Amino acid sequence: MSSWSSKRGSNASTGSSSQFPPNRKASSSTTTSVSSRGIPTRSGSVASVEELGLSAWIACTADQEAKFCYVSESMQDILGYESEDLLGKSCYLIFHPEESQVLRQIHYQALTEERTACVAYFRVLHREGYYVECCCSYYTVYNMSLALYTRAVDGARTLQQALTAREVMEVSPSSQGRFAIKRWPPSASLTSSPESTSLSLSVPSLDQRWPTPPKPTPRTFYIMDRFTDTSRVTYVSNDAILNGSRLKNQSFYCIIRPSDRPHVRRYIEASKKSTPVMYNEHQSGGHGYTQFHVLKIPDLPPSDEAWPLGTDESERLMPGQEFILVEGIFTAGSDGLTCIIAKVKKD
Repeated sequence: MSSWSSKRGSNASTGSSSQFPPNRKASSSTTTSVSSRGIPTRSGSVASVEELGLSAWIACTADQEAKFCYVSESMQDILGYESEDLLGKSCYLIFHPEESQVLRQIHYQALTEERTACVAYFRVLHREGYYVECCCSYYTVYNMSLALYTRAVDGARTLQQALTAREVMEVSPSSQGRFAIKRWPPSASLTSSPESTSLSLSVPSLDQRWPTPPKPTPRTFYIMDRFTDTSRVTYVSNDAILNGSRLKNQSFYCIIRPSDRPHVRRYIEASKKSTPVMYNEHQSGGHGYTQFHVLKIPDLPPSDEAWPLGTDESERLMPGQEFILVEGIFTAGSDGLTCIIAKVKKD
C-alpha cells in the first residue's frame, strides 16, 4: 500500500497537485467518526449492511507512485469513485494524512520484499470528502500491486481474515501502534503456517527512488467474473509464467491442467461463498491457498464453446506444451474474484 504526503492535495514523490476527490475538496471537518475497529459513521448513521458486504478490486503500478490501472465497479458503492475518477492517479491521494507515514513504510516493504496476501486496516477518503475505515488485502505481483478494499467491522471477528493472511497491519488510531499480528517468513510457501512476530519498519526518504527487485518473482494475477460458471477472465496482469493475455473473456479453466480443473473449481466455488471481511456470524472471509498445474499454452475452446475441451493426454501431444506447478491464492470480492499464481520452486 502507499501513502500521500502530510499536506493533502500535494504528493512529494509524484509531484501531483490536482484537487482530489474530483469536484470536491476533502475537509477534515467532515471526517468520518470511527470507533475502535468500529463501523464508520457519518452524521450519526452507521454504514449499511450492503456497504459492509461490498468489496472492490484495484490494481496499480508497483512503484512509489502507485497509479491506478484497474478499478472494479463496486468502488463506486464503497467509496463513491467511478473508475475514471481514479485511473491514472496515485493511490496516495485517498489515504488519511495522519496515517500516510506508516502506510508509506508498509507499501515500501511490500514492494521490496514482494509480499502477498497481507491485510491492512486504515482510513480512506470517500469521494464526498469524509473518511471511512477500510480493510485492504494487498499483494505484490511482479510489476503490479493488487488490492481488495472493503469496509472494516468491529470486534475480534476481524481475525477471521487475519488468520488466513500472511501479515496483518492495523494503521488506524485504534491500533495504538501494534501493527503486526502474524507474519510468514519471506521464504515460506503459500501453504505454510504463520508465526507471531514483531515488525520493524524502515522509512525511505520522500525524494529517494525506491529500489526495484532486480529479478521480480514471476507472478501473475487473473481477475474473474464471479457470476459466470466458467469464471470468465476480465483482466490479466502479465505473461510472466504463461501466455495468458489471450485468456481475456475466456474461461479461467483454459490455463488449468484438465485433471486439476475439479480441484481448482472447488477453491473457486468456496471463494464465492465467502466475504473479504466477516460482518456477521454467517459469513467469513479469507484467502484460499493451494497448488495445481497450469498449461504453458492455454487450452482455448472452439469459438462456439465456452469450456476448454482438452484432456491431459491431448495436451501432452501439443508441441511446446508444458505442465507448470504453481501455488495459487484465491480471494473473492463482491464483483469479482482473483487468482494469483507463482511457480513452485523445485528442490
